[in-house]
Amino acid sequence: MASQPFYPQLLRSLAMLVAIAAFRPSRAAAQSATPPTDTTMRSLSAVVVSATRASTTLERISLHATVVSRAEILKSPAQTLDQLLRDIPGMNLPGAPYYTTDPTGQQTKMRGVTNSKVLMLVDGIPVHDPFYSTTQWYKIPLSSIERVEVLRGGSSSLWGNLAVAGVVNIVTRKPIDESAQADVSYQSMNTTVASVSKNLTFTNGLSMRISGDALRTDGYQTTPDAFLSTVPGKAASSATNQNAQVSLYYSPAGTFSGFLRAGYHRSNEDVGGYHYGANLQKGPDAAAGFTKYLGDNARADIRAWGQYVSFDKSNGAACYLATAASCNTTSTTSPLVQYANSHDDNPYRELGASAVLSSIGAVGPLASAEFGVDFRTVGGEDRATTYNRPTTTNISSATINRTNFGRGTQRFGGLFAQTKVSPVDRFEATLSLRYDYWTNSGGVAQMTKYANGTAGATAGGSIADSHETSLDPSVSARFDVGKGLSLRGAAYKSFRAPGLNNLYRSFSSTTSITIANALLAPERLEGGEIGADWRTKAVDVGATWFQYNTNGLIAAYKIPNAQAAPAAVVAICGATLSNCPATVNFNTNGQNAIARGLELTGAWRIAPRFQIDGGYTYTDSHYSSTTTGDPVDAQLGAVPKHLETLGTTWRLTSKWNAFVGARHNDAMFLDVNQTIYQPAFTVVNASTSFRATERVEVYGSVNNATDVRYADNATTSAAGEILGLHRSFTSGLRLRF
Repeated sequence: MASQPFYPQLLRSLAMLVAIAAFRPSRAAAQSATPPTDTTMRSLSAVVVSATRASTTLERISLHATVVSRAEILKSPAQTLDQLLRDIPGMNLPGAPYYTTDPTGQQTKMRGVTNSKVLMLVDGIPVHDPFYSTTQWYKIPLSSIERVEVLRGGSSSLWGNLAVAGVVNIVTRKPIDESAQADVSYQSMNTTVASVSKNLTFTNGLSMRISGDALRTDGYQTTPDAFLSTVPGKAASSATNQNAQVSLYYSPAGTFSGFLRAGYHRSNEDVGGYHYGANLQKGPDAAAGFTKYLGDNARADIRAWGQYVSFDKSNGAACYLATAASCNTTSTTSPLVQYANSHDDNPYRELGASAVLSSIGAVGPLASAEFGVDFRTVGGEDRATTYNRPTTTNISSATINRTNFGRGTQRFGGLFAQTKVSPVDRFEATLSLRYDYWTNSGGVAQMTKYANGTAGATAGGSIADSHETSLDPSVSARFDVGKGLSLRGAAYKSFRAPGLNNLYRSFSSTTSITIANALLAPERLEGGEIGADWRTKAVDVGATWFQYNTNGLIAAYKIPNAQAAPAAVVAICGATLSNCPATVNFNTNGQNAIARGLELTGAWRIAPRFQIDGGYTYTDSHYSSTTTGDPVDAQLGAVPKHLETLGTTWRLTSKWNAFVGARHNDAMFLDVNQTIYQPAFTVVNASTSFRATERVEVYGSVNNATDVRYADNATTSAAGEILGLHRSFTSGLRLRF
């Protein structure tokens, strides 16, 4: 793969950082070497959850919330954040790690809601692809995470765009001493994960954290054996990822603190293992901010961030040369030719800033109040080339079929206010309201058709600017009944604006094309939930019922004939659609959906060193109406109605820990037409760790111990099934300096 030469360079850099960390005197190494204890795991109720944009502890939140601690991250067999999150009740993430799937489809789903409708944050800053609105999983290694906050429920009243079904906020690790840590693991499929970090503290409240990580894997075959004959040349999906980051923190004694962070990220995913199928993403990002306390009861928080991404994407393919001028997928005795059926060049960028003024502990029933403003601009373009199948063993015979060009800029601005009212000690109500205004400008959508290697006339052109607004309220309340029992409820509205890829990017193959629609409206959700929590010294139990009504879901439908083609399609394909392939699709707000369900969670500390955790989720998710031809009242693809998780954690000795977990997925269909059936399956994972000394810890794990072969991705064709992670073993070494 093209990215592999960089991998040894990063490993050498990590090794050098380890050496620096090892020989630099550490004033608090012994203290930092002590791993988290069971007490640490149970102190989460006192954690202030940043995803609420207020000083709210976990036990006071009115929505269903979960906090995953550093200790829980360390005990998990998961190697990536998406695999860690998939066992949290309400999350709908596939069993195939993100690096085995197309980056343009890496969506974060929650509570049976389709598309990218979960806002992903790192320390309150979005970590989304600016063009496709997908999650940038490759930027968030587990080694960098202190805790993960999962806040279910519509949160656009606080965060605006994308916070439709919920918010996930990753809180990163920060220097508290001069410790260093190195972590290296080896997993089946020749998978290596390495990370190293060093904390530095200086005088006058200045500290620094330097970190780097790398992942390399040969991957595995994600297509079921039954369909491999229809996709010649397909091999294991491999990947390499590298991240490097430097963070500065300034916290002098007084009322001011600030930070500055800069990083560089590189990911190359060879989806499908084709010779010409790499998906290379790379670029820098940076963030800065400060907090200023204004007296005893108020503070101001300012944040600014930016990123640049260069995305070089090739969709790999292969075919058999049945004759000198015929390339197909059936003549298995003929020579196999590898090529790319399409290539995209995507450069894009993002700039953003936010300011929040908070008042805490106000006089009377007004417990707190927050006022804030956010700005964000994203811009980018897509230069796409579609190729014909080759006609000889020379891949240069895969001539250009057509080119598409799309470009645009979105600018978002939002104002929000939130207040907490507590007229009596046991009751607290939270009211929030946000107004968002955004523009779509500089839009271009063009296509050039080729014939016999010669470019024809360019169709399409500039697109008129547009703007949209959204007003999103939320009201929630929590009442402490007594003896550890609390009741809670919420109602909210939220939205997702169409991304640049929906508005301006048309993409095609030799047989079909999907036309962008610059007139798309935002997807809007109205929903609510009620729940109860019971907490004692030994038991935590929670129950939540929710319902979401989502209108205007963005989907593509097939244009039946030229007379039914919208103006945007005619501008690209011509009045008779002769400029386009046989199948022409068009993006539209053509679906409404309902998702409702029940989430049960529980934890039982049977003994100081033994704990059982479990969860059950019931989800009914279906279209209530469509104009796209999809069936209504049928469970959406890859959304199981019943899902159960069970885990046990032992602290066998003061140095030895063990974990065993199981996830049972009910039988389901992977498509909304209910033709691609996935039987019920159970995945068993286990891990163990042993702290040999205060500085050295060894660990091991097994994922999918019984090697169940299953697919849990949404797809419209059986050949599009993506198998979950096969059985894999991991062994690792964690060093603290």
